[in-house]
Formats: sequence, structure tokens, C-alpha cells
Amino acid sequence: MNSYVRALYDFRGDPGQPELSIDAGEVLQITRTDVGEGWWEGQNSRGDVGRFPEAYVEVMSAADVKHTQSCGGETYSAPLDAVTKASSRWDDDDTEDDDIYTPIEQPDEVPKKSERRKPSLVGGDDILLPPTLPDMDDPAANAKLTRKTSMFGKRAEPFILGHGNKNQLLDNELIYIVPFAEQYFQWKSSDQFYSVVVASPKKETKFKGMKSFVAYQLTPSFNNVSVSRRFKHFVWLHQRLLEKFVLIPIPPLPDKQVSGRYEDQFVEHRRVQLQEFVDWICRHPVLSKCEVWFHFLTCTDDSVWKQGKRKAERDPYVGISYCWAISPPEKQLLASYVDSQIDNWSQFIQAMDGSVRNLLAISSDVSKRYQNQCRKEFQRVAFAIHQFSRSIAMDEERQPPPETDKSLAMCISSIGDTYAAIAKDFGEQPKLDWVPFADKLQIYRSVLNSFPDILTTHKGALQKRHECERLTAEQKMTPTQMIDVNRRTDVITYAVIAEMSHFRKQRETHFKDTLKTLIEEQMKFYNGLISKLQDAYAKFD
Repeated sequence: MNSYVRALYDFRGDPGQPELSIDAGEVLQITRTDVGEGWWEGQNSRGDVGRFPEAYVEVMSAADVKHTQSCGGETYSAPLDAVTKASSRWDDDDTEDDDIYTPIEQPDEVPKKSERRKPSLVGGDDILLPPTLPDMDDPAANAKLTRKTSMFGKRAEPFILGHGNKNQLLDNELIYIVPFAEQYFQWKSSDQFYSVVVASPKKETKFKGMKSFVAYQLTPSFNNVSVSRRFKHFVWLHQRLLEKFVLIPIPPLPDKQVSGRYEDQFVEHRRVQLQEFVDWICRHPVLSKCEVWFHFLTCTDDSVWKQGKRKAERDPYVGISYCWAISPPEKQLLASYVDSQIDNWSQFIQAMDGSVRNLLAISSDVSKRYQNQCRKEFQRVAFAIHQFSRSIAMDEERQPPPETDKSLAMCISSIGDTYAAIAKDFGEQPKLDWVPFADKLQIYRSVLNSFPDILTTHKGALQKRHECERLTAEQKMTPTQMIDVNRRTDVITYAVIAEMSHFRKQRETHFKDTLKTLIEEQMKFYNGLISKLQDAYAKFD
């Protein structure tokens, strides 16, 4: 009997790899489970075959397969219970992307039909609300609706209309926005600045060597207590942050890797990329204080870790509901000021995104030229000089030079050694300058790509306010209700402006340091080349 799975998450395959792009809810037929390292191979309804992460899908029971086929292969959205179970597997069954997996043996052992939700109603690119909604004053019910799809999490309407319950938030859970300079606003700075070091990646095994993984040691400066985290834990954290903060761009994680994941060079590069991710979180005044982040950084007990995971996965204040935790100034923002700020920012991110893409392409080209063209050219020079040296040595063997003279062949050979060393330096240099520079550009590119969604959410809030103004004019809403709508719309606007201010601060400090580091490494590299050439020149003195 054929085995089928349903996608829990979207996955975009690498065009240069035999990977299959899948959408959440899509049904796939499994063709291979022995690909290894957390990957399966499957075929979609269009006949495309490729690999995808096993952790991104759930196995379907025979009854589900039969029901799907009877519906003509209809695609369903991923059930919330199934998503929770998939996340739970990481701790209970230890099945995730950096382990070696066993084949599907019993495809019928999946969540029972009674545990599944009905598919969400989809029309075009928008999500249609079901006829009956849960009580939005219940945070748990509100969270379930918010997590139903990413679209619900980004829609501003529930918050603008006052759905949810702010009274359950504690004072220490509130996030404040404060003014600075003239007509600018920012997240209130944290009283506690700290850093986190990602170090000591180590390959470990479980179940008598049947499963392998790499663990990284994270050490926060505020307690100097190290915790061991695998890449799957970073993936779980990243998903929680994306779900909770829809008005704050979340930096990306390193790309997944199918082969060579335990090679020293790859492990070290991933460690550096994870350090960049951690540093970005630590520098953010909101992300650096959130509960799920501190749980990730400090929890050392397995049972407490699981409890914290469940709590984070049931957090009622996620998506747009998190706005209840934001406390901005009381001043109402002028529409002209808001429009000017948002329009200018929209033009800026579009321009910077284009420049970042261009820099990324150039960084890649320079790295390839160093590692290939330049390295090979200097290798050719070294080979030619060594060849010339051997020809001179043939004559010197027949007619040795006077003892007071240096051997010309040896001097020439040392020049060849110099150019061979230069060739090696060119091959290794990109990992010290252009590759780290590109890694940082990738973070900026991902953050910039998050802002259009944030601005769309803000635009939706403004549109809902305009609709409420019309209803107020028609006396279908009271003036008091309209005042509350204006206030909640300003909360979203203040949050967007505060995030814009934070990005500008990052641009002025972090990106400046990034460019300084690039130039410093380039100076070290070219000074090293000059030193080698000077040493070679001294051979003829």
C-alpha cells in the first residue's frame, strides 16, 4: 500500500538541489524514506518528485487517504493538533531534521480523526471567516484562531475591534514605546544588556549511534551557565518568534543542509551564522526580553524544558494579539505624520533591498573569483616559476656557483613557493571577509523582506479605522468606541515606527561595524601578501 503524508509547513526547495517545494496542507505520496539525514522523497499531485524535510510533514492514516481521494485530492490546511504533535516529537521521539531517520513502518498510527480540525475556508488569496467564531474575549480561543493560519496572525481587525483580554497581562509583560528626539519613537531600552556566545559545536550520537546530531553550547553573559542546543531547537524557537511577533522582523536561521552536515567547515560556518542570529536577538529591546527566548537560553532541565515548550505553544498573546502588551505614548498621531513616515519607509526598504541584493551578488562573485580564478592564476605562476627554477638547477648541477654566491635556482624556487602560498591565501580568504559579510547581508535581506508584510498589516489597521469612522458617521458605532479604535490603531502605528527606529539604529551601528570588519580583513590579507612578497624580494639581497 502506498504511504501518504500531509505537509504541516511551507517549504521552498533549493532550485540547485533535488528538493520539492511544498505548501502547508498539501498531500504527497512517499516514494523513499531512506534518503537519510531527516529527508524524505515524495511526489505531489502534479507528478513532481523531490526531497523535503520529514519534520515538515505528518503521516496520513488509511482513512484520511481514502477520504482525501474521495474528495478528489482536495488539499486541507494543517491541523493545529498535528502541528503541536510535530513540535512535541522533537522532545518525545527525537525525530527532527538533524537525525538519521527510520522508514515509515506503520502509516496508520497518526492522530485520530476525532482529533483533527476541519480544513479552513480559503477563497483566492484571503481567508474567509467561518460563520461562527469563538469568543474573542477568551485569550486561549483567540490564540487558537490566531494560529489557524499565518494570515489570521497578521490581520489587524481583531485587535482594532477590541477582541481579546488585556487584563491577564502582568506589568512586567508590557512593552513600552517612548519618544526620543523630535517626533520619533522607539522601544524602551532594556535595563539589562547582555550577550550570548555560541561555541563548542560537537557531534553527538543517541540510541547506540543510530542517530547523530551536532550540539552547540550557548552561554549568556548574565549567568555564565551554558546550555546545549541543537539546530532543531533553534528552528522551534524561530517558529515561536515568527508566530508571536508579526510587527517585528525575525532574523533568519542558516539554511538546511542535506549532505556534509558534519564536516568541520560546515559546522563552524553554521556556528558563526547562529551567532549572528543570537546577536541580533540580543540587540533587540523586545525580542531580548521575551519569555520564550529566556526559556531557550536558560533551561537546563528536560522536564522544565518540555513544560516551557508547551506554555509557549499555547501562548494566547501571539500575532496581532500581542499588541495588547504594547504600551505607547498617549498622544494621538496625526494622519499626515503617519502617512509621511510610512511612505518614506516603504521607498527606503525597496531601495535598500535592491542594494543589498546587488551587494550579495557581488560578494558571491568576488568569493568565487578569489577561490577559483585568482587561486588558479597564482598556482600557474608558481608552477611556471618552479619549472624555471628546475631548468636553472640543471645547469648549476653541472657548473656549481661559487660558494660566495647564492644558488639562483634556490632563490627562484623560493619565489615559486611565495606565489603558491599566495594562491592558497586567495582560496582561503573569502571565509574571513566576503563570506561573513554575505552572511550579514542575508540577515538584512530577510529583515527587509519582512517589512512589506508589516506595512500591509498596518495598512489593514488604517482601513479598518476608516470603516469604523464610516460606521460612526452612520451612528452604527458610538463615539466612545471610535476613540478606542483610534487608540488601538495608534498602538500598531507606534509599534511600526518603533521598529523602524530600531532598524535605523542597527543600520548605524551594526552595519558600520560590518563594513569595518570587512575592510580590516581585507587590509590584513593584502598586508600579508605584501609581507610575503617582501620576504621573497629579500632573497636576492
